[in-house]
Amino acid sequence: MKHRSSAVGFALGLAAFLLAGCSTPPAEAPAAPAAVMPAVHSPVSINAEMVRLVDHAAHQLWAVEKEGMAPKTDADWENVEEHATQIAAAGALVTMGGTGPNDLVWIESPGWKTSAKAMSDAGMAALKATESKNMEALVAANGQLVEACEACHKEFKPDLPSEGIVHVHEH
Repeated sequence: MKHRSSAVGFALGLAAFLLAGCSTPPAEAPAAPAAVMPAVHSPVSINAEMVRLVDHAAHQLWAVEKEGMAPKTDADWENVEEHATQIAAAGALVTMGGTGPNDLVWIESPGWKTSAKAMSDAGMAALKATESKNMEALVAANGQLVEACEACHKEFKPDLPSEGIVHVHEH
């Protein structure tokens, strides 16, 4: 009988030990350090993003204000929506920095962050205008975009172009 109760005691002890290893730690136990996510950087310079993405999309938005260029069809409005989306997303993109010689300095500047947000806000306003196909709201959003661009260029890019990046297409 003594042998049987020893075996039961051993089995219960082993089960308790195994269960303790599988249970969650008590609330007071220190948490494991969180994994640090690596910083994300663009594989191209901010200047390349500005010329080949932002400026291109902005000129497509501003073009709708020219005589006879206002969006008339669903396809026209979808084109505007595509470029407004690019502007809205580019505000976040240009805050990551990239391979340009000034990128890390720019992204640390409060003025750069303000300008990037203003660009995204203008893009979002243009997107909202496309939802209701509201040309008046689109023109207002385009004005916001002009203000964001001019403020940024005044502070960060008074001499254009830079890094030798220029447009290869017509505006």
